Amino acid sequence: MSEIVDSWVRRLKGKLPPVGEMSHWQRLAAAFDLKQTDLVPVAPELDYWQITYAGYSHQEIYNDVDKTTDACIKTWADLRTDAIWMYVDISHQIEHFIPAEQRPAHFVHRGDKDYLLFKPLAKTLDEAIALYESRAYEKHIDGSRPVTHYTPHMLQLLEFQEKMDRVAPVIVGVATPSNYAETIVEVQQFVRWTVTEPKAKVKRYLDLALEERLAALDFYAEFAGKNGCQFLCLFGGARTWGPRQLAEFGYADELFVKKAVGLFPYVFWHICGHNLPEAMRLLAEWEGIKAVQYDMPYYSQKLAWPEWCESVARLFAGKRCAMNSPTTQAACHGTADEVRRMVREFIDATTPYTTAVVMPGCEIDSYSPVENVRAMIEEGRRLRPS
Repeated sequence: MSEIVDSWVRRLKGKLPPVGEMSHWQRLAAAFDLKQTDLVPVAPELDYWQITYAGYSHQEIYNDVDKTTDACIKTWADLRTDAIWMYVDISHQIEHFIPAEQRPAHFVHRGDKDYLLFKPLAKTLDEAIALYESRAYEKHIDGSRPVTHYTPHMLQLLEFQEKMDRVAPVIVGVATPSNYAETIVEVQQFVRWTVTEPKAKVKRYLDLALEERLAALDFYAEFAGKNGCQFLCLFGGARTWGPRQLAEFGYADELFVKKAVGLFPYVFWHICGHNLPEAMRLLAEWEGIKAVQYDMPYYSQKLAWPEWCESVARLFAGKRCAMNSPTTQAACHGTADEVRRMVREFIDATTPYTTAVVMPGCEIDSYSPVENVRAMIEEGRRLRPS
């Protein structure tokens, strides 16, 4: 039991005014199930943003689970979005791959609102393969932030979800094999290897990443699923892969999806960056995914924003809920009016064909103005699904 959770439950339970006719949980679930909703769900990936919105610095919460959870709940209580996103940073993903004494050298803390930077764990494909073959992630798990910070924070938010009678779902994020394969060595390095290294060696590396990720899903089933998690975001990599890489190496993610959708009822795929039409077609076909959180059109696509949103909605019709808008760039650097326009264009282009969730293609930047985030929520609430 968590005192920070109980204090928020005492403050909020039975005292929150309704938002629409459905609960947040009912609204998001209905959209995922391709059913009619009272309002268009609004569930931006707030992640780092909610830390500074709540008045904390990233350095302040880095080793304080209670403050991290407090920030997430406060943000939800103030803004009443249709989901609560966990806070996640890169150390939660890769710290258990390296010995404790080496960890400080791999992570770079900058300003109060800045993302945690990291240095790659391997410089060559052979080194990356050896890292997995040695099962470093099992040797160094004790005392690592996945154990000491990520898991307690996740359990606190799920405790809040259950004690609030599931009025709003907590979204738990899990990195996919392609995401891990890229993160360990940096994206551009891995993409280069898909071209320059023997295909068999690249597949060996992906197979090792898949093995570790499939085992990780057992952890999520035990600690997240059994504590009430039903909405699972799969943080996909492959955001810069071309058609050939998707055809040759997409199998690892597809196998990962098959296991994930058998464990959780509401699984969706996150793909940020410039999205290829081929990636969207692939995600429309993988069985079991309920929704796709996608981003901007690929640089070579001569499509306006509404045209891109409509093309994805047509592709997803009868298959997937579409999740987007505004772009994270607009949320950070645009005006409130520009944010409202992008949200409106996304909904107008999407809902004639499939259900929509207002959710930018990646996490909201810490520097995004509060008025832009509020504009995103307010515009989503103002419009009705077709």
